[in-house]
Amino acid sequence: MIRRLHKVIYLILFFSFSMFFACQEESKVPPSKLELRDTLIYEKGSDKPFTGREYAQIENKIIEYDVVNGIKHGEFKLYYESGKLEIKGQLVNNLNEGRWQYYYESGQTESEGDFADNQPEGIWKWYYRSGKLREEGLFIKGIRFGIWKEYDETGKIINEKDYSLSDSSGTESDLIQKLKKQK
Repeated sequence: MIRRLHKVIYLILFFSFSMFFACQEESKVPPSKLELRDTLIYEKGSDKPFTGREYAQIENKIIEYDVVNGIKHGEFKLYYESGKLEIKGQLVNNLNEGRWQYYYESGQTESEGDFADNQPEGIWKWYYRSGKLREEGLFIKGIRFGIWKEYDETGKIINEKDYSLSDSSGTESDLIQKLKKQK
């Protein structure tokens, strides 16, 4: 009877340690095997531009994105060291494009907005860790435009700034020139 009990305990311990080490191996993310050369991405030691999905540890973050013929193209994700999602967006020919979302480590949205031609475009919103709106405003071709509002945690407007005439990027004429060039 005692011998049988020892066998059962041994088997339980063996399977427990096996599962523990198997789970540890699964969570290891390899370092990147890719490098940037002349604006294209290559696998280290290769002369052919890389095509595939990069999923690698870079510093204390985990990065995941698609590459086609050496150019980032497709879904992009960046994870905190804990493995929780930090940034999610789309890349088209190495440029940020479409909806991008940024997250606190808790999983709550930190900010969100769209990109067009690698520049913020349209309404962008930033949130407190509580999930309540902190700031919102409009970008036109990467330039802040219109009335931007900041809120306290109760939703009360605490600051408004009009970027219709000028912003940190320049004057109204700078904005008009930039918009004309990008048509």
